[in-house]
Amino acid sequence: MTSRYNADREELAKAGFKVPILFDSKNPHSRFFLACMDGTGNDAIDDPEHETNVGKIADQLFKRRAGGETRIGVGYVQGPGTQHGLLQRTLDGIDGFTSEERAEQMYQMFIEQAHEWKREDPNAQISFGGVGFSRGGDEIALLTRLVHERGIQDPSGAIYTYDSHHQIKHVEYTKPPLVPPGQVAQAVALFDAVGTGNEVRNDDRRLPSTVISGLQLFAMDEKRSLFKSDHIIDPGISADGRFAGIYVPGAHSDVGGGYHRDGLSTRAGNMVIDYLNRLSDKPFLQTSIEPEDPRLNVVHRSEEGMFIYRITGKVNRLEPEGYNELLVPRRDMGKVPDPYNAEPVDEAIRARYEVHSLYETATPLEGTGSRNAAEHALSLQVDHMLAAAQHGDWGTFMRDNQRLAALDAGRDLRAQAGAAMDAAEQSALHQPVPQAAVPLMETRGPMR
Repeated sequence: MTSRYNADREELAKAGFKVPILFDSKNPHSRFFLACMDGTGNDAIDDPEHETNVGKIADQLFKRRAGGETRIGVGYVQGPGTQHGLLQRTLDGIDGFTSEERAEQMYQMFIEQAHEWKREDPNAQISFGGVGFSRGGDEIALLTRLVHERGIQDPSGAIYTYDSHHQIKHVEYTKPPLVPPGQVAQAVALFDAVGTGNEVRNDDRRLPSTVISGLQLFAMDEKRSLFKSDHIIDPGISADGRFAGIYVPGAHSDVGGGYHRDGLSTRAGNMVIDYLNRLSDKPFLQTSIEPEDPRLNVVHRSEEGMFIYRITGKVNRLEPEGYNELLVPRRDMGKVPDPYNAEPVDEAIRARYEVHSLYETATPLEGTGSRNAAEHALSLQVDHMLAAAQHGDWGTFMRDNQRLAALDAGRDLRAQAGAAMDAAEQSALHQPVPQAAVPLMETRGPMR
């Protein structure tokens, strides 16, 4: 089961799948914004105990920003169905009616960050990335169309109309854009995109021509008919080499994250982090230790959970019954050249960027190489725990501590510490007992 990830990496390496370098750390004008959009009911802010891969990626970048990173920006938007009011939360969870508003919210975050960058450096070269889970994956697709069709608008001239829940219902831009439409290079990474609900399907989710790269993971063991996979990116490598769609083991949240038994979602998260890191000339995100403990590497039976999932239909994700390919509203099927696939790539935009392979090989080095890799991964995990403690993030610290305790590396570390303590105790037992020293005393007058 877990070996499937190495096989997928090997296939990507053999296929020569390449990724553009959208952020160049050596270029002082280079800027990159990553939009992180969570899935239905997922909220890394108010429910960090069930943080998804999207939330974890965003959290890493927010900490980098707090540590002084200024050239990589980040935005995070909770998933549909995370409102505090019961009625709104329930209805949004069912139909995803706030998906457009959430995409607008993220676009607002993006242009505000871009405006700040342009103010600091008028020659700033801004690219855009999006990572999403579940409905958040479909929202990322909506968002890429906003970025493509609007460019980077000037937020200082934006006039917003909000509803009673302070969600954007309309916006008018009164100043020229900071970057014209169709000129911002984009890339996406999608964890098991699912567009359940009429509101989501009433939008155009075809990736536009300025999306020059993308990766989508599909949960091959998800069986709920209400969670049919959206093929925003098709499985396999696209004919133009720009997209990769990969089937990975597990149910929906075994890919996107949120379960405490998170062996599979950790591997899915690492694969997406590998991809995001390759959008830069230098890695900017940490991968996590992939647990070998079989208690953590399980396929959750999501279809046996809530009552509604037990009584509704089951599908096979590998068959047409288990996925959606139509990416535009049915009313628009005859109005676009291809309603089932992304728009052809803009070769002029694509040619601006150097590319490099996502994976050279999936096979770890033998001997000391693999040992050093394991030691490095352990070091990164401990560093992550220490950083959480320094920031007072005790929830993250405890989760990382529990995860480390269940790993082979954690057990080895405890065994080494225990052996060291035993050796110290044995050494102390064999040391001679020192004689009590008699302190010298200053005397006054004759001694008796």
